[in-house]
Amino acid sequence: MKQKKSCRNCIRGTAITVNNDILCKDKGAVSPDYVCSKHRFIPEPKSYKEMNLKCIDCENFIVSSSSAKGARALGLCQLFSVRPFDGKEKNACSKFVKKTVSEVS
Repeated sequence: MKQKKSCRNCIRGTAITVNNDILCKDKGAVSPDYVCSKHRFIPEPKSYKEMNLKCIDCENFIVSSSSAKGARALGLCQLFSVRPFDGKEKNACSKFVKKTVSEVS
């Protein structure tokens, strides 16, 4: 089945959780059903390994408030670890759940 073009499935859009709108890199805040001429579908990864996911992208990873911004992302996995580790270095495990909200800096 062919996907319908919308900002909801565009590579340039990011979901705004407050009001379900989409933040477009080109157009700004738009409705999820809006479509512009620059629309590009989000590519589907072929396998779990090709996605190259890290612990920092997981819902279960808790970033420590003491870690320096940008350089290292020290934190804990609430499922497995008791020692802090760098979430940008370690590959995601089989219990990976993608974060629903991305942090804006």
